[in-house]
Amino acid sequence: MMFQNAILIPTRITLAYAARTSLLTARHLHASPVACKTATEKVTEVADKVNKSVGRGLESAIETGEQVTEKTKQTLGATKDRAADSAKSTMDKTKTKTRETSHAAVDKRQKGSGDGVERE
Repeated sequence: MMFQNAILIPTRITLAYAARTSLLTARHLHASPVACKTATEKVTEVADKVNKSVGRGLESAIETGEQVTEKTKQTLGATKDRAADSAKSTMDKTKTKTRETSHAAVDKRQKGSGDGVERE
């Protein structure tokens, strides 16, 4: 019996020491940041990066669209002003020609009525 007790005591100490050593080693492995991330956390990080990247791309596209819109407004505004000026100029010329034609017709009637010939 004494022989059995002598063997059991050192075995228990060795097993307890081995168990403590493996726990310490396991703790060191879990302390690294890469090993601590779960699959869900990694997917969340990737999704966040993609979301931010897409957001920056959309922001750039919107800004470009706004710039193009402003340039188009400026171009159309200038074209509209030139068209309005051209229309006014044409209208003024038409009025002038109409007056000249009207005055010429009146002068012609007056000259024609002075001959004693009546015209309608």
